[in-house]
Amino acid sequence: MEPLVNNSAVLVGTFTSGSDEWHAARAKGIGGSEISAIVGLNEYESRFSCYYRKLEKLRPVAESDPMKWGTLLEPIIFAEFMESYVVPRGLHMTTGDTFHHKDRPWQIANPDGLIWNNGELIDLLEIKTAGRDDKWGPRGTDLIPIAYRCQMAWYMDVMGIESGLLRVLIGGNDARTYRITPTREDIEYLRSEGEQFMHDLENHVEPNLDDHTATYNAIKEMHPLIDGSVVQISSELADRWWAVQDAYEEVSDARQGVLNELAMTMGLARVAMCGDEKVAFRQKPRTEGKEPFVKSAPRPKFSTAIAA
Repeated sequence: MEPLVNNSAVLVGTFTSGSDEWHAARAKGIGGSEISAIVGLNEYESRFSCYYRKLEKLRPVAESDPMKWGTLLEPIIFAEFMESYVVPRGLHMTTGDTFHHKDRPWQIANPDGLIWNNGELIDLLEIKTAGRDDKWGPRGTDLIPIAYRCQMAWYMDVMGIESGLLRVLIGGNDARTYRITPTREDIEYLRSEGEQFMHDLENHVEPNLDDHTATYNAIKEMHPLIDGSVVQISSELADRWWAVQDAYEEVSDARQGVLNELAMTMGLARVAMCGDEKVAFRQKPRTEGKEPFVKSAPRPKFSTAIAA
């Protein structure tokens, strides 16, 4: 019998992040980093790609450099947070465990930290790192990237608590803590979408195609060869393809014109500002000897609600 942590969560085990055991535990359900993809709120994964990854038709997500360094820095951020926040309050924090909901074993949580008071679970901690602060709100707010909001809500639903803390280290020296309290509507929405996804997975109901880049990359990976055959498509699909190509060329020309004007206006400047808002910046290329290029600054897009 698996140990019941509280009225909601069941301890599955303690696994090293990225290990075979860790992947095996997550393969049986939906983790916090996957639920945002399932509801279409993850910039790196789509519902379609997540579906086929669960069926092992796609390779596991490759570890990027930011992911690698985030993993390496996590114990340091954990220790600093425990020393500054947990210990002064006389609390206790544990880490490294995998849980599932007692009634919904497909609902999985891997919180970076659980905070206890005399054996009672009172809070959880999620740790992130970021290179820039353009996607993060000021201290004292709950403005975080929407995918992380989904992850936090998912973990809180599994663990049976109403709110949780997210600690992010930005640029290597800017540590911020956000208190996230999801609404009941958001939790029920994520739970419903997760349940439908698991039903579709078990019954081999393929997700609809969408406009996510991850979906296109998944399709490419599933069809790596060219067999030389010819396929007929509908006139409706052909018309839409030509129409979108025309629109793309028109927008590309317009974008290039604005980019040229922006680059000329910036000259030798590093950053272009409009009032207090960063619009663009000049970035050095990775190849030595190449000229700097202008890159758009991401426009902050915050939402305090998950459900559409």
